[in-house]
Amino acid sequence: MLSMASGEGNRMENMRNPFDMSGRVAIITGGATGLGLGMTKALIGFGCRVVMMGRREEVLKKSAEELGPLADYFRLDVTDTEGIKNAVSYVRDKYGRIDVLINDAGIQFKSRAEEAGIDEFRKTLDVHLTGAFAMTQACLPTMEKQGKGSVIFISSMAGHMGLTYLAAYSAAKAGVTGLVMNLASEVSHTGVRFNAIVPGWIESPMLLASMGKDVPRQQKILGRTPLGKFGDPMDIGWAALFLASDASSFITGQSIVVDGGALIGF
Repeated sequence: MLSMASGEGNRMENMRNPFDMSGRVAIITGGATGLGLGMTKALIGFGCRVVMMGRREEVLKKSAEELGPLADYFRLDVTDTEGIKNAVSYVRDKYGRIDVLINDAGIQFKSRAEEAGIDEFRKTLDVHLTGAFAMTQACLPTMEKQGKGSVIFISSMAGHMGLTYLAAYSAAKAGVTGLVMNLASEVSHTGVRFNAIVPGWIESPMLLASMGKDVPRQQKILGRTPLGKFGDPMDIGWAALFLASDASSFITGQSIVVDGGALIGF
């Protein structure tokens, strides 16, 4: 039988900041804008080097310049399989390790279900689900060799409740939940952890584009959110820091909801 007190004094003396990310390397797709930028800032703030990936080089370059020496970037479309291999090789070859992968790249289109184009539906799945899986596949050999790693998927409220006009997006995000549980069950014995963050309604370019000036929709959201406000990108950033760091070393296969209470609100 284990003694809970055994060695406790030594452990307390040797404890370091579990959120310290010094010397670690993270890849964040979509990391230069919106929620991705919040996560980039949070990890860099605790010493992690972050390689932001996205399609718009000018946006990536601008964010990297503003964030300082711990920020790097690589232009990538996550639907490009060969591009993913090149991007991951760039990080591994340049920095010698990959400790964190955050799959945040995303698109969204709104349409009535009977009017949604199949090509648009398929593209949404390719970005949110297939692309995220391909990124994870590419990073896994390095993480498994290290015996440690954290893969974080960005899910959505749309994967946990019925939202109108978002069939493709909802399907992709619901798929993320199943993928996280499967990967954790299959792979976490290697030391690599898999979790998802489920953002509520966060003030971001995607939210603004989706909601526009729809005041009744805004009121409906706030009316079911116990905290009575929209979230900030840094709320997601701090959740990502937790899941990327040693502070969550015994957490895998989970979806962490960051929503101001909206899923339980009435």
